[in-house]
Order: sequence, then structure tokens, then C-alpha cells
Amino acid sequence: MKKYISIPFLIIITIIIITSIGLEYGNPRNMEFVKYYLEQGLNDTGAMNLVAAVYLDYRVYDTLIETVILFMAVAGITFFLQRRK
Repeated sequence: MKKYISIPFLIIITIIIITSIGLEYGNPRNMEFVKYYLEQGLNDTGAMNLVAAVYLDYRVYDTLIETVILFMAVAGITFFLQRRK
């Protein structure tokens, strides 16, 4: 029995590759945010830990959405695995 790569899988991989082309480290477009976070992070957030300030203040909605998506994925997998038994 031959296994073929599905079309949706190829589409998803293509989208990931295309969107990740401009996200490499050192890209001047990405460095503008880094420069702003380093210069204004303490003044904007008041946090001494810059990593926590970026994660919990600047990117809080992104973090919340990622957490919800992760929870939904785990719940979906759990649901389907319990259904098979």
C-alpha cells in the first residue's frame, strides 16, 4: 500500500515556508522592534526583567491567543483519542 502526501499537508508546508522567509534573525525590519524594546522597555513597563516585560506587556494578546490555541489542540486530541476506545 503506497502512502501519498496529502494536498492539505503540502499547502500548509508551503504557507509556513513562504511566511517564514521574512522572519530570519537579523532582518532589518525585525531589528526596529528590538531596538525599541531595549531603549524604551524600562520606561514603558517599569519591569526590571526585559524578557518578562516583552512577554507579558508588549506581547500579552499574542501570548493569550497562543495559549488558547494550544489548549484547543490538546482538548481536540484528547477528545479524539477517548472516542477511539
